[in-house]
Amino acid sequence: MKEGGLRAWALAVALAGAAAATLGAAGPAAVEVKASRHGFRPATVSLRKGEGVRIVLTSADGEHCFAVDGLRIEKRIVPGRATTFELAPDRVGTFPFYCCLETGKAAETERGELIVSE
Repeated sequence: MKEGGLRAWALAVALAGAAAATLGAAGPAAVEVKASRHGFRPATVSLRKGEGVRIVLTSADGEHCFAVDGLRIEKRIVPGRATTFELAPDRVGTFPFYCCLETGKAAETERGELIVSE
């Protein structure tokens, strides 16, 4: 291959790689959920069946847990670091979530719902 052709080929490969990286970086939409002793914010998260979403969990005050029994999810949330996972619900329904570290009165406030629609 001639030098000019090699440069054109290298440029094309670089541009294709940059385009793929840009497309891959977008990824699924993100939903941020903050846990605190006062509850989860937002307390209701609406999703669509089969559509991927990135859930980003953070803590406002201490260690927490995000548990959704109906979807077999349990994630630890620690202060100062986001806990991130991807979810593409495979069925429609209302799925309660809660902090599995709390008991008593605190457990009553640290609750919410994932609502999955068609």
